[in-house]
Amino acid sequence: MFIKRWLYNARSFAAPQNLMPSVLAVVLAVGVTGFNIWLGLLAVLGVCMVHLGGNLLDDYFDWQDELLDYREELRQEGEQAFTDKYPYLRDGSTTLSQLRWAIAAFMGIAALCGAIIWWQRDFDKWILGIAILSAVLCYFYSAPPLKLGFHGLGELVIGICFGPCLVCGVYQSACGALYTSEGGFAWHILALGCAIGMFVTNILYTHSFVERHVDDVSHKSTLAVVLRTNCAGLTAYAIFLFVPFLLVLLCVFTGYIHWAYAFVCLMLPQAIWLMWAMIKFARNEEVPTDHPHRWLGPMDNWEKVEEGNRYYLLRWFTMRNINTGFCLILAVVKLTLYFIG
Repeated sequence: MFIKRWLYNARSFAAPQNLMPSVLAVVLAVGVTGFNIWLGLLAVLGVCMVHLGGNLLDDYFDWQDELLDYREELRQEGEQAFTDKYPYLRDGSTTLSQLRWAIAAFMGIAALCGAIIWWQRDFDKWILGIAILSAVLCYFYSAPPLKLGFHGLGELVIGICFGPCLVCGVYQSACGALYTSEGGFAWHILALGCAIGMFVTNILYTHSFVERHVDDVSHKSTLAVVLRTNCAGLTAYAIFLFVPFLLVLLCVFTGYIHWAYAFVCLMLPQAIWLMWAMIKFARNEEVPTDHPHRWLGPMDNWEKVEEGNRYYLLRWFTMRNINTGFCLILAVVKLTLYFIG
């Protein structure tokens, strides 16, 4: 029960955001010389722990800055503002001391996973470099003095950490073949990591864009706040949403990956719908939220979602589902080619 409570507090419902890319990286390593399934799965566990610990760390610093107070005030004034933030702190069921211990526990498990992998991979420099870069960026996403998430860099930081760093790091952990003297650098792995990173960026940017006014009032300069206008904001959204498909097609056309990976384009209808929904939001036009289309993917416990938060979560879940579906298709194609080849 204790573990379940902290998994809930850490927003484990967002796990597909990093779990699917992590599993994909392991699958991409299948059949490569040096592949070790156990090290790959250990890396997946480590990534999940970093994500959950990072969510709690973000809550900790947001609580310190009293950001929810701004949202509550705007909601009372009739503005749209997402207020489902750290309820476990607001209701008094958890203390800051307990939160700090939970953060330390999640991050400690992640560090242990990384240390074991690094040791088993003969103290590989790629693994160490990626781990250090990811740790620094994740911590200073919300922590002072940098507070990157408050200066328009948060979305990009998360995209880098849970995109190219995640995919390349897990791939290297699973097979140790990110760079070899015979084949050189695995550019297709980096390209797929960047594609996923853009999707992950957009998962966070979805929140930033629909909460742009709220963040501006609370003095949090997200990327959407920095871009200011709807035209600039929607252009950035379209880049993060559609360029990943182009990256996969580029890898196909240049011969780095098999043509079957182009099946990721099956996710384009969801992407087009989401772009339309974001344009509708920018125009202050409503999108029905009572019964979301099933083809948009799962909307976790939708009937329990507060009416005032559905405008945001409908778009957030859809973006999350696009990322999950994209990764799932890549993984299925890889395994199919492996077993029939």
